[in-house]
Amino acid sequence: MFEIRMATPKDALGITIVNVYTWKTAYPGLMPAAMIDERIATLPSRAEKIKETLLSGSECLVATVDEVVIGFCRLGASRNDLYPQDGEIYAIYVLKGFSGTGVGRALLNAGMDVLRSHGYRSLVLNCLQGNPSRGFYEHMGGRLVGQRSDELLGTLLTEDILRFDL
Repeated sequence: MFEIRMATPKDALGITIVNVYTWKTAYPGLMPAAMIDERIATLPSRAEKIKETLLSGSECLVATVDEVVIGFCRLGASRNDLYPQDGEIYAIYVLKGFSGTGVGRALLNAGMDVLRSHGYRSLVLNCLQGNPSRGFYEHMGGRLVGQRSDELLGTLLTEDILRFDL
């Protein structure tokens, strides 16, 4: 059985490992391989950055089994200029072996509860086009409201913007 709780700085390495592993398993063909490999190569410095982010008060939920991080959900105020009054799920990832067990649903629901407790009435979430999790987000109530694109390592990446009522 898993537990959902607020992350502490001690969870930084686990959060980073989940992030890197899920990029490796979920994004082949969707993200440049060099970008995924770079995340693996810089895992220690990425973990330190996550630790600093958590120490600064950034909110992140973790899903754990026997105190080991198997998923996480980073959240806060919307960074999207079109939705300045919304909350945002910045990142939500679950290790592939735990997909389909309710961990993602529990993390998303807990993230919604936190954002609701901060007074938000809706949230936005960006989902890379082609990401198999898109159907999950729609099932959980997300509706497509737009798209955004960025060029990374010479590749144009497009994300769908989903919005949820809280």
